[in-house]
Amino acid sequence: MISKNQLKLVNSLRLQKYRLEHGLFIAEGVKLVDEALKSNFDIYQIFATTEWISFGHLPKNRYLVEVVEISQAELEKISALATANQVLALVKLPSGIHLPDPAGEWTLLLDQIRDPGNLGTIIRTADWFGIDRIVAAENSVELWNPKVVQASMGSVFRMPVHYTDIEKYLSDNAQRVPVFGTMLQGEDIFNIQMGTEGIVVIGNESHGISDAVKPFITRRITIPAATAGSLGRAESLNASIAGAIICYEIRRQCPK
Repeated sequence: MISKNQLKLVNSLRLQKYRLEHGLFIAEGVKLVDEALKSNFDIYQIFATTEWISFGHLPKNRYLVEVVEISQAELEKISALATANQVLALVKLPSGIHLPDPAGEWTLLLDQIRDPGNLGTIIRTADWFGIDRIVAAENSVELWNPKVVQASMGSVFRMPVHYTDIEKYLSDNAQRVPVFGTMLQGEDIFNIQMGTEGIVVIGNESHGISDAVKPFITRRITIPAATAGSLGRAESLNASIAGAIICYEIRRQCPK
């Protein structure tokens, strides 16, 4: 049974202020919680139905994790999903992760990505294609937003994501590794050699790459449309879709 204080804590973690205050974020649903349990993240507490507990999801190395058995009705009170799914975990925020030298790696650099679904999808895509890390502008959507975590489908527990001053980051690294910028006017991505390392800048959903970042781009790339533009045709791709196509082309040219 969930207590009033526990209910209050879980519901407070929907807001960034309280995630930072308590050092916790929410992972919800069987898939996400299973991924959290397989990761190196510390689990603070799990709220689960009899169905989840009896199935034996908890691995042996997690025997010290507190599991609170709750009813389906109680789970629905703390769930943000359209259909509550057996389990919700409170996971401890990780301590600061060192941002390494980008040489020899592929990095996605996110310039003010604001939509939680886009960020979560980009994380999942980068994980699938074996991109080494993601670097996000400090004013991008917060990584531990429940919608970001949900959209990542567990990849948030594997993919290194760093928040930093991207102008300084590019200033420090643009002369050392190629910086690709996704723009409407650029070289056809399918006609260029991507090489074996680089930083790929993906711009804001509405405004694209910011003016302050553009000077650091050493190679402008574009994803060509199937046919020439015409009245009524979309002006650009969604940020997460563009990221997925670029990740695919990187791995097509440079398999791991």
